[in-house]
Amino acid sequence: MDEADVRNLAESSLPCYNRCSTMYRAVIWFLFLITTVSLKAYEPPATARPLRNIADLRKLSYLESKLAPPVELKAIVISHLPNGFDAQDASGGIFFEYPATHLPRIGDEIAVKGNTTSGFHGPFVVVDSLEKTGDRSPPKPLTFRPDFIQTGLGDNRWVELSGLMVDVRFGDSKREGRGLLVTGQSDLVIRFRNAWDDFDVKALEELVGSSVKLLGSGAPLFNDQRQRIGSDFVCPKTEFVSVLAPTGPQSIVRLDEIGRYDSRRTRQGLVETSGTVTLIESPSSIVVQSNGYGARVRTLSDTQVTVGQQVALTGLPETEGYFVGLRYATLSPTEADDPPITPVTDEAPLSHDRAFQLVSLSGRLIEKGSSFINLQVSDALVTISTPAGLTDAIPPEGSELRVQGVKCVDANAKGEVRSVTIALRSMDDISVLAIPSWWTPARLWSAVLVLALGAILFLALLLVSNHRVRKQTDLISEQIESNATLEERNRIARELHDTLSQGFSGVGYQLASVANHLLTDPERAMSKLEIAREMVEQSLYEARDSLIGLRVPTGSESLHFPQDTLARAKERCDEAEVTFSPDISEWDEGAPLPPETAFACHRIILEAVTNALRHSEANALNITLRMDRSRSESKQLHFMVADNGIGFSTDERPPEGHFGLRGMYERAEELGAKLLIHSAPQAGTSVELSLNLT
Repeated sequence: MDEADVRNLAESSLPCYNRCSTMYRAVIWFLFLITTVSLKAYEPPATARPLRNIADLRKLSYLESKLAPPVELKAIVISHLPNGFDAQDASGGIFFEYPATHLPRIGDEIAVKGNTTSGFHGPFVVVDSLEKTGDRSPPKPLTFRPDFIQTGLGDNRWVELSGLMVDVRFGDSKREGRGLLVTGQSDLVIRFRNAWDDFDVKALEELVGSSVKLLGSGAPLFNDQRQRIGSDFVCPKTEFVSVLAPTGPQSIVRLDEIGRYDSRRTRQGLVETSGTVTLIESPSSIVVQSNGYGARVRTLSDTQVTVGQQVALTGLPETEGYFVGLRYATLSPTEADDPPITPVTDEAPLSHDRAFQLVSLSGRLIEKGSSFINLQVSDALVTISTPAGLTDAIPPEGSELRVQGVKCVDANAKGEVRSVTIALRSMDDISVLAIPSWWTPARLWSAVLVLALGAILFLALLLVSNHRVRKQTDLISEQIESNATLEERNRIARELHDTLSQGFSGVGYQLASVANHLLTDPERAMSKLEIAREMVEQSLYEARDSLIGLRVPTGSESLHFPQDTLARAKERCDEAEVTFSPDISEWDEGAPLPPETAFACHRIILEAVTNALRHSEANALNITLRMDRSRSESKQLHFMVADNGIGFSTDERPPEGHFGLRGMYERAEELGAKLLIHSAPQAGTSVELSLNLT
């Protein structure tokens, strides 16, 4: 191919190349537009957007914090902690986890990058990078009361609070110490901590007893269940502690005046007093006494004192129920020439009188325990606490003892006593006045057991000797029972003969007559059938009366009513030690009742008496019998059994299996009498029976 052919071929393919190049450029431009629009429409998820203020960070839930959203913010360092620091911006404060060896200084303004994570109770920041951007003063503090810190409102935030400084302690390092701030009944632990600068320890220690103002941040406390249990307060510098009033201890006051009003004192403060140690309850709790007044003293730390030692005390008055003592106290031995404490006799050992004083009392030993004894003093049972191992050296129960010890009383603010314990210090506090007799309870029970065994042996011999007599008695009883059964059968046979046999014989005669006239005279046969039916009914009625009559006990014929009834009632009341008062002044003894009626009334009255003695818890019972003969053709009987017991509700039905009341109603119904029972809780019970006799 020569040069002209090549030129011709290029010229012919140029239009095709131009068309392809335009198409490619259009496709590339279209893809670029799609990519640009997609990038503009895309926004990262919330967990990918960095949080730029602490308020948004603290709003995260526990699960949201676990997603570790990024953080980019600026804040001011306000306190140092063992594994990080607290910092605050304009919206709030939070904890930042950071190596303790590279902590920023207090007041540094820092730019932080990192991620959020979930802590024990809320979110905090894990720092990836930290850059100091300047120095700034801490933000304006929130003014809190110490008890508000415990609620968590001041956690990781710059806070101002005030109170009475009662303790300041530093160890070997001047950059870390502890203090205790008190306002009213609220106590707050102060942590002095600074990773870079020393505290003026001497200046802080001189503030003990003064009312101070502190600046710092709240440090939450947690348990192993991720529950918040309180807060401490972190103070980062000495200059953040200022004195409001140097209310240190004033002049020494008497022990019984530590809680009295003092117009010179406008703020809560420490007091100085003195006394003699009378009881050591624990290494940090003692009882002291002076001028006839005793008080409990709780110390800041364990103390080494002895009973009888005279000490000077500095502490905060504390109200414990009805009594005033000291808390957060410090003490030191003193050479005061006070007379030794002598016990006083306590005439009212269970009252709040002579509380926390050295007292003495005498009584009988009732019970011994591992760390206590119970002493009966007159009518009071007093608990005596004993030191460990002392109970074994105490005489046996029943001994008469004289003890001396400190009277520890627990009473509310109204003086109502909840418990009283006499605390012994040593065996020297016990004196034996008399030992018990040889007849101790154990020996007495042994003697009773021997006598019981002897009685059992005697009964066994008696049973053996009476065996033959019992056999003869059984034979005689069987013979008597056989004779009585035969006699009863004869009596029943006579009753049945007089009723059913004679009645059925008459019915047979009538039926035979019906057969004779059934065809010849149907009307007469029907009349005979009616007569036979009436005779059957009459026979059944007589047989029923006979059977009822068989159930009446034979003793009813020999019953002398009401004398026998009253005698039986009096016997039962005497057995139950219940006052028995019968009233038969309106009873006509010249008009005796029928035996069956008398026997039924006898049973109803005795049942009412038995119920009263068994259930009413009464101590007096009255029976009234009256006969009214105002009308010549009839007489009215009225009986009443009344007690002064606890009564019961008559609306309630008697329990299943109890037939006393039911039986009384059935007997009254058989007599045609009216039986009424009146009762109410705590109002006694009366049973009334009214019967008309013609």
